[in-house]
Amino acid sequence: MKLAKLKKIILLLVFWPSIFLIYHSFLINFNTKKYWYASNFSNKVDIREPFAKQLSNSAKIDDFDNQFELKLLLNPNFLSTESKEISNFNLEFIKKIEKSRLKFKEAKTSKILPIVWFYFDTENDREFFVKNSIENSFISRYIVYKNEGDKKIKPLSWYRYNDELDGYNYYLPKTPIDKFKESLLKNIKIVNFEEQANKDKITYKSPQTKVGAIEVKNEFNFNYMGYFNSNNFHINDLGSIKKWNDVKDGKKEPYHSTLVSLILGSKLGIDTKSTSYLSIFTTNSQWQKAIEWMVETNNVRVINHSYGATGKDFYDYKENAFFLDFLARKYGVINVFSAGNGAREYSDEEYEDHPWIDDEKLSLNSIVVGALDDNSEPWKIAKNKIADYSNYKTGEQYNELAKPLVVAPGRIYNPVTNNFKDDFVNGTSFAAPIVTGLISTLLREKPNLDNDNNRVIALKAILSASAISPDHSDLTKKRNGYFEKYGSGTPDFKNMLKASENTYFIRDQKKSDQETIFTSKPFWVNSNDRIKASLSWMFNAGLLKNKVAAPNKSNYVSWWWFLTHFTSIGLPVAGAAAILDAKSKINQHKNDFDKWSETHINSERLKLKATKENQKGDFVSDYDLYLQKLDSNNNWVDVSWSTSIKSNDELIDFKAEKSGYYRLYIKKFKSVTFDNSVEDKLALSYLVNNEK
Repeated sequence: MKLAKLKKIILLLVFWPSIFLIYHSFLINFNTKKYWYASNFSNKVDIREPFAKQLSNSAKIDDFDNQFELKLLLNPNFLSTESKEISNFNLEFIKKIEKSRLKFKEAKTSKILPIVWFYFDTENDREFFVKNSIENSFISRYIVYKNEGDKKIKPLSWYRYNDELDGYNYYLPKTPIDKFKESLLKNIKIVNFEEQANKDKITYKSPQTKVGAIEVKNEFNFNYMGYFNSNNFHINDLGSIKKWNDVKDGKKEPYHSTLVSLILGSKLGIDTKSTSYLSIFTTNSQWQKAIEWMVETNNVRVINHSYGATGKDFYDYKENAFFLDFLARKYGVINVFSAGNGAREYSDEEYEDHPWIDDEKLSLNSIVVGALDDNSEPWKIAKNKIADYSNYKTGEQYNELAKPLVVAPGRIYNPVTNNFKDDFVNGTSFAAPIVTGLISTLLREKPNLDNDNNRVIALKAILSASAISPDHSDLTKKRNGYFEKYGSGTPDFKNMLKASENTYFIRDQKKSDQETIFTSKPFWVNSNDRIKASLSWMFNAGLLKNKVAAPNKSNYVSWWWFLTHFTSIGLPVAGAAAILDAKSKINQHKNDFDKWSETHINSERLKLKATKENQKGDFVSDYDLYLQKLDSNNNWVDVSWSTSIKSNDELIDFKAEKSGYYRLYIKKFKSVTFDNSVEDKLALSYLVNNEK
């Protein structure tokens, strides 16, 4: 009996470590699970972090279920580039996928671009979908957004559009609103908008503009609907995941989208005459659909974006930035971005600052706004300092870009609360809508600028030429004349109105280099006056002058190819020859179509890679700006210049020592336009005596 017990003990001692090692090995394998896309099995597959994670420091985003989001960039095979045709193609593609019996949970489509999104119940379903459609010639690229770990937060509700905005019961806290108005009035004075604001209060029949805000995650608080113009505020909540009803005691309330909207286009905000639009997103498809809802459905041309990436990593220029540049170049959409609040580069175990102006904010045709610090005052504009949190780094490849373009007050009283948690907040998120409101108001006051051809370049040049330059001893200037942290300086609305009267528009299609393409009329300048001038032009975003249609299959082989005329005796031989000939032509069409698809988004637009290849690796042509003075010998002499290479904005800030006649001219050093490229569009604006 004792011997049997001894044997059992020996067996346990021998086998227990083995059992432990097997179990431990299982745990290791489980915890270091490799996902199917880690093998890089196809160059058509691009793996990215969840779209929401790029925009938030919150650990809760790791638990958010994006429903295994899959974005497909498609290759359409048709001639038209109309949005209706593209939308129909996207819908037909989804129908074909349904017929192929590939399993998916839900699908979304773009109205402007050949892009669709699919969502799945499991990662296995997404893997099966990708691997079994990888040979589909209509799919150019798969973008897989990670959805790793245990998901605890329920999937978002996809669509809620509120059009009828009357009849809400709301409680309007008085004292917090008064504090908000006081703090905004101070900011209004800093950007010299007080006179225009007072004018708008007593003008009841002024033409209205449209202005939009795209926000991430934060639900709008409908208690504040009464502060917006009746029937002139439209909300498109595609997927807010931070809900007011879910806020627990002591937790931060989701005030962001409401506060940005109040600053931008409410009765208390900057542009009080606007029809305002707000769209809220979390996923990439919702981001795209939010913009399309603004631009395509509602014809909004000025949009505020107070959001950005998080974490220490730099996000390069990709298809989202390319899409924004396309909208600016084709439709004249002005996208205004907050610079971001990570310049201090603070980090701990739960939080990490994002110090970059990157990702969508790198779009060359967009405006980026930094923030002034909390001690800024209306009586010391040039002496106001940049906030230490305001981002200004762009990465070495983009360090010549005018980002930020301007800086504005970022401190505001936050009245948006359900539990009386109102207090001051700060950030570039609240500086950007001030500038966006100035832009939409200027377009209302100067309707000659409000057209798709000139809107973007005009406002970038006018903002730059009219801004109050900072006056500090430790400033760093870029080669294009903009300050590294301040851009051109602090916006001044009265100066914007003046500069708009000194604005020229230039078109340049010539591919020649080293030539002067424009010279302004002479203008008189007194001694000690300041001359500030800005030149801005567009990244053409692959737009073509003449459409290049995709190869049409009917031009290669007739649908009735098998009805070839031949004798009955020669039927077998002739039939075989016809089959071989048709197959050869079909293969030729496929090869030609694939080659076309590698370079074209559609018949009027190239892909980003093809665009840069046609433009010799550059985004934009190289134009420089010069200021001349007429000397005593009646000769024009260069006295100041801005000569960057990779920027699409140039700035001159010059204090005249002597009175006299001055003029500006533009010299082109290198053109990137190619045979079928659209022309370069430029705007030049200047202002004399720009001091405060």
